[in-house]
Amino acid sequence: MSKEEFEFIGKKIFKNRVELARLLNRNILEFTKEHSEKFTIPESEYLNYRSQLIGYLGEALYKNEEEVFKSVGKWAKDVADLTIRYGISLTQVLRVISLFRLVIWEIFTEELEQNRFSCKTIVEIASRFDKLIDSVFRITGEVHERHYNGQMKSAFTELEELSVPVVSISSGIAVLAVRGSVDYERAHRIMEISLNEATRLNLNFFIMDLSGVSNMDSVVANSLFQIVKTLRLIGVEIIITGVRPSIAHVINRTGINFNPTEINSSVENALSDLGFKQVSII
Repeated sequence: MSKEEFEFIGKKIFKNRVELARLLNRNILEFTKEHSEKFTIPESEYLNYRSQLIGYLGEALYKNEEEVFKSVGKWAKDVADLTIRYGISLTQVLRVISLFRLVIWEIFTEELEQNRFSCKTIVEIASRFDKLIDSVFRITGEVHERHYNGQMKSAFTELEELSVPVVSISSGIAVLAVRGSVDYERAHRIMEISLNEATRLNLNFFIMDLSGVSNMDSVVANSLFQIVKTLRLIGVEIIITGVRPSIAHVINRTGINFNPTEINSSVENALSDLGFKQVSII
């Protein structure tokens, strides 16, 4: 097998890259018919990208391999970003990429029929193509995975914020009703949101209601104490209400000593102490 043989096939693939891309499009419609209606990328755009990759596959046979791999890597990242923007799933993308091998074999079949190259030559060329296609699979998968992980993290953050709702009652007064189990991560989130909202709302009093808390350990109780101390440092008085016996037991066991003025039996009583009165409507 000679360098000239590699260069002949490589340049032939590169020269016919646009026509091969059109052939690829026809194969995609045939092999992925049930998904074709979901491909919303304009035809001119995906034809351009597909012809680029086919061109790189050709160049891999007669240009510096490292440079070609860099070009293919950038191509894979750009295409992965493009498919994400158009809402195309990773499964659909990988199915299309797998069809590139099928198209390239169209040229191989022609050369084999004319007995220009040996089967060994074709197999070695195919092996080089496989490495490039495999790198496209890997990079595309990594980009999609980072995107999905980012979406999950964003959704989780939004969910956490919804689970820590701060309600403004009046100028300078807000209530946070904590519900469910409180672990270290959620306690940290409560700290973050409490400080942000206390500053944003310019609070004087912050009522934290724990009547709906089902579980809390000593580490979380200490985090709660840190929230109280931190809010006091920025001039906000915090009032804790609805402390259940099980939570009170954990707090006592840790030796945390809250100021008596920071504890109240209920949100209603805390608001009453702050001058709020219930008005009856007749």
